[in-house]
Amino acid sequence: MENPSPLCECSCEGRKKMLPECPAGAGGLPPPQMKLSSIDTLQNLTGRNISDYLVKTYAQIIGKSLKNKIWVNEFRYGGFSLGARSSQILPPSDEIDDAISQLRSRFTLEKGAAADRFLGSLSNFIQGLDTKDNVKIWFNNKGWHSIGAFLNVMNNGVLRANLPAGQDPSKFGITAFNHPLNLTKEQLSQVALMTTSVDVLVSICVIFAMSFVPASFVVFLIQERVNKAKHMQFISGVQPLLYWLANFVWDMCNYIVPATLVIIIFVCFQQEAYVSSTNLPVLALLLLLYGYGPITPLMYPASFFFKIPSTAYVVLTSVNILIGINGSVSTFVLELFGSNEIGGVNDILKNVFLIFPHFCLGRGLIDMVKNQAMADALERFGENRFRSPLAWDMVGKNLFAMAIEGVVFFLITVLIQYRFFIKASPLSTKLKPIGEEDEDVARERQRILGGGGHTDILELKQLTKVYKRKQKPAVDRLCVGIPPGECFGLLGVNGAGKTSTFKMLTGDTVVTSGEAYLAGKSVLKEIDEVHQNMGYCPQFDAHNDLLTGREHLEFYAILRGVPEKEVCEVAEWGIRKLGLVKYVDKAAGSYSGGNMRKLSTAMALIGCPPVVFLDEPTTGMDPKARRALWNCILSIIKEGRSVVLTSHSMEECEALCTRMAIMVNGRFRCLGSVQHLKNRFGDGYTIILRVAGLDPDLGPVMRFIEAELPGSTLKEKHRNMLQYQLPSSLTSLARIFNILAKNKQWLHIEDYSVSQTTLDQVFVNFAKDQSDEDHSKDISLNRKEAVVDVSQLDSFLQDNKAKETFV
Repeated sequence: MENPSPLCECSCEGRKKMLPECPAGAGGLPPPQMKLSSIDTLQNLTGRNISDYLVKTYAQIIGKSLKNKIWVNEFRYGGFSLGARSSQILPPSDEIDDAISQLRSRFTLEKGAAADRFLGSLSNFIQGLDTKDNVKIWFNNKGWHSIGAFLNVMNNGVLRANLPAGQDPSKFGITAFNHPLNLTKEQLSQVALMTTSVDVLVSICVIFAMSFVPASFVVFLIQERVNKAKHMQFISGVQPLLYWLANFVWDMCNYIVPATLVIIIFVCFQQEAYVSSTNLPVLALLLLLYGYGPITPLMYPASFFFKIPSTAYVVLTSVNILIGINGSVSTFVLELFGSNEIGGVNDILKNVFLIFPHFCLGRGLIDMVKNQAMADALERFGENRFRSPLAWDMVGKNLFAMAIEGVVFFLITVLIQYRFFIKASPLSTKLKPIGEEDEDVARERQRILGGGGHTDILELKQLTKVYKRKQKPAVDRLCVGIPPGECFGLLGVNGAGKTSTFKMLTGDTVVTSGEAYLAGKSVLKEIDEVHQNMGYCPQFDAHNDLLTGREHLEFYAILRGVPEKEVCEVAEWGIRKLGLVKYVDKAAGSYSGGNMRKLSTAMALIGCPPVVFLDEPTTGMDPKARRALWNCILSIIKEGRSVVLTSHSMEECEALCTRMAIMVNGRFRCLGSVQHLKNRFGDGYTIILRVAGLDPDLGPVMRFIEAELPGSTLKEKHRNMLQYQLPSSLTSLARIFNILAKNKQWLHIEDYSVSQTTLDQVFVNFAKDQSDEDHSKDISLNRKEAVVDVSQLDSFLQDNKAKETFV
């Protein structure tokens, strides 16, 4: 063969390699070998370049002997070379003798002197270096005992070869003892770092994956809180403690699934640091208590501070990853490479970070891996230093911390739900005096404050709500009493305080001051008893999109305490009462706006509560459905139950309400029956005049009306339209029509109408006084920032085409 042992490629300046890259056949043909015992093999390398063979076959040996990622099981530990000559090139002996004789003659050395004796022995010494029967010992320094073992084998061979004739070699031998020096702490730490690098990476991956699981549980909780489904459950009889306990049990059942999958994956891949007989139970405890910990301490309280579920999911997942990975890895690195001073700081950090379950999980996994790695490293020296992972300074304190956190923070969650940390702060701004108010409102206030409202099923006494960072109260000292069997209408524009009043009465928000009683129970002190006597249809539908209409009604019937045998019957009653027969078995998420309002109203009527609060119940309904709901409300009023509703439909209030109030800026501006309000505030006629022309002069028409119809009041003025209010006691309809018909042409009146004042106009007249702080601030800000070019404005006004767009 031309090249029996091809060359290998080794490291160079531009390319670094851990092992030489050798082609097939490097090192030559496999040498002959024989099996000495079950574990020993003898190879014959006679006639080969031993160094070349060992180097070129090392990569192949490593590949075969790779036992696991912790160490390489080296099975080629040493050998012997017999009959070898010295590798140094020496001159012949006659040349050495000639050189020594020349030195003697040149330096004239005295016979017997030290130099003479040295030169005399130098020739024999040099000739002795040229040995022809060397015995060379080859050993692998990866084997701790290889050099001592193979050297002792050769020593025994030499000893037994030189025994006198007739001696038994088996009775003679040399016993060698080898004691390698113990590794220092730094060396052991380096070994632990090298052997745990992969397992630490696995721990980080576990932390990363498990950070998403508990954060997902808060999404549904936030959705229930935002759409008021949780509040509806509380009104229907669910206790906050029971609500959170049920959520916790359900979340834990869901959490066990991914936790079990993690354990199964470890078992399948046989990660010794996690699935050994002592480490597997600790791994299961860490994962179980991690679910028991972060679900309650961090996720549940966070559901009170977010309004958008997706935002909460992203933020909480990021926090979990940040705390879990950064805290665990930073303390692990400080522990391996830090000095004594840094070690003290690291111990403090590890104790402080125990308040985070994410750190407890990550650090617990890393400590398990490190403990196993140290035990494996010391096992190579024959020492058993494996410690129980449940030891306090190992994983025990992490497990204990997570167990305590689960209990403590679950209690904090329940206390937050009970508003234990939220106290009604005293009024930061002094309320203005009530001053002059409508006589009906004042009479009702005096009746309530005088104790005349004890017989009413619902009594509001100086009820007030002031939101933070607001200058004016949303609800300002309301006083009203509603007797049984009455439908009380609460009218007002958006922001007048209607929904805030409902929120206080249902316990959804804290009452700033005042008191309210429902069925004799205080809203402030006996909210659970109050909930038992009320039904509530919130302004926005509090539904679960995945449940059907029937499931909603059956669920709330159970919460209301309806006997199990009657639950289906009660749900069927609500379905037929509100006309949901066609849609009852469809998911609520597919309902139209009108059907959702029907379902919300049916949920409020379940259980026959004595007082029902309906916040704009007919929003989005078609006329037929609205009439059907009106009939339903009238039927429950006839049963002696009271209804408090808000609406923007005056027609609805006229059809349903026995008494109503118009609310402006958080206070009642008028109070009484529909006809009473018409008689008091709507007495007279409404005259609407429309003048012909694109931009007519309204002055002559205004002067004519003031002269011919004294006592008339101008209510509205637009580009070509005037609206007057005229008391009916001052004139008659015949005279009004006569005056307008005679002067229609010369005043250029295009059309006109005369009608009796409606409830809508009464409402609009009061609603004009409603103020909006935010709106007024925006207007003032825009006015300050506005910059008007007068020249462009004049040209715009003089453009005849542009005049058509005047408003």
